[in-house]
Amino acid sequence: MKLDRTLLVALPVGVLLLSAVAAPLAEDAISISPIVDASAAATAELPPPASAARAAPGAPPPALGPARFDPALGRFVAPYGEGRAILTLSSTLQERLTRTLQQNAVPWGVTVLIEPATGRVLAMAEYSRAEPDATGLALRALAPAASIFKLVTAAALLEQGISPEEEVCYHGGRHRLAPRLLADDPRRDRRCLSLETAFGKSTNVVFAKLADRGLTAPALREAASRFFFNAAIPFPVALEPSTALIDEDPFLRASTAAGFGPVRLSPMHGALLAAIVANEGLFVAPRLVERVEGAAPPPAAAPVRVVERDVAVALADMMRSTVTEGTARRTFRRVHNPLRGVPVAGKTGSLSDKEPFRDYSWFVGYAPADRPEVAVATVIVNERLWRVRAPAVARDALTAYFDLQEREARAGTTPRLRVAKAAAR
Repeated sequence: MKLDRTLLVALPVGVLLLSAVAAPLAEDAISISPIVDASAAATAELPPPASAARAAPGAPPPALGPARFDPALGRFVAPYGEGRAILTLSSTLQERLTRTLQQNAVPWGVTVLIEPATGRVLAMAEYSRAEPDATGLALRALAPAASIFKLVTAAALLEQGISPEEEVCYHGGRHRLAPRLLADDPRRDRRCLSLETAFGKSTNVVFAKLADRGLTAPALREAASRFFFNAAIPFPVALEPSTALIDEDPFLRASTAAGFGPVRLSPMHGALLAAIVANEGLFVAPRLVERVEGAAPPPAAAPVRVVERDVAVALADMMRSTVTEGTARRTFRRVHNPLRGVPVAGKTGSLSDKEPFRDYSWFVGYAPADRPEVAVATVIVNERLWRVRAPAVARDALTAYFDLQEREARAGTTPRLRVAKAAAR
């Protein structure tokens, strides 16, 4: 796959070179055959963009130029029409998050931090030991979404009336799916999990069985569209749409619902998925421009309701279970956890590609879980020998955020916490 090397934001960032087709790995990964070819997926017909009618009316705003750090202001700035835009990015967070990636010598890594309530983008940190000169991949949908797509599936199942406490009994399928595993077998189905626990532990076969029973391809496509897959997300610089192609074949559809299929996700979009849950079902468009000197600011997109509040609350509980008892438990419950008791909600994802070997890991989430202030998305791509995976890097990014908040609070410069508000639609 040839990469677009266009410099989107001139920040101290690297590149994340990701394969579009991956095989599974680790606790929430699966194996499946056949694998949908990425080139075929790219030419397949997509559903109409969910956001087609959501853009602000009127003439398009001016393009945002390359960013640079202004030492006098202590802020990143960029040309904007005839004026100058002051960006939302925190130089402190940008530097610290990039340093975390560098110190762990990740082959490819990205971390995005945003404020769920306002959409303010606080950091887009990227680093690549393997390709140090490439840039701009925080905004590219080159990573397989893996089990992050379970957020969409879980929302669709909840909307179909499935309770978070509904149990599914199963056998096999921990790392591998096959059509025979989707059929109930009372003699062999000795293990049972609720939807909420299956989400936290990222149990693929439970999600595949529930999707096979209760989700049609149109229903899953519609849910993916509401979560801005196959759709343009308003942003002042080019943000590649994430794609989710849902097959009519029952097994392929169930496998995609469980986290494996032709689904790709950008780190920015990953942070927005977490922010939707943090905002109790509201999508607040990401903002990169804080204010503009000498020109009118870019128009603000109105918040959009993606799921009803009760569905978002149930998703939040599921994301909390990922951290308290699921796939991220060890990372966030270490004795010396630097978050010092801040509750976190999240979702992990994991896939691998064999030739050449690539280990993809994701963490998307937000904190505090009971009063969200910040959402995070981290994706790390490792080779066979590795030092760190995404949950640990995301934990460090959240630690950096709360450390900064504590310092600013002591200095009296922390703004009051803002809460997103919008009419239900």
